[in-house]
Amino acid sequence: MPGMRSPASSDLHCRIVHLLTKARRDAKLRQVDLAGRLSWQQAYVSRYETGERLLGVDEYVAVALAIGVDPVMLLKQALEISVGKRVDERPTE
Repeated sequence: MPGMRSPASSDLHCRIVHLLTKARRDAKLRQVDLAGRLSWQQAYVSRYETGERLLGVDEYVAVALAIGVDPVMLLKQALEISVGKRVDERPTE
């Protein structure tokens, strides 16, 4: 249904999309510019940025690289936001 979020849409996915969108804007890329780099239609970029469509892992990596950001570091940042601490921190025993 239009306007409804997919049940698969998670907080983590939303954070990833937010970080990708911020990175795109910080790189001064318009949606149409990013779409051109990916050989996608601009509407496809809009749909994932608004949450109408979920990105697959391969698409996520392609988008991050097209923007010029490290997909691993961006994912790490999203996870750090998720747990409220650095991912590489180890619990103390």
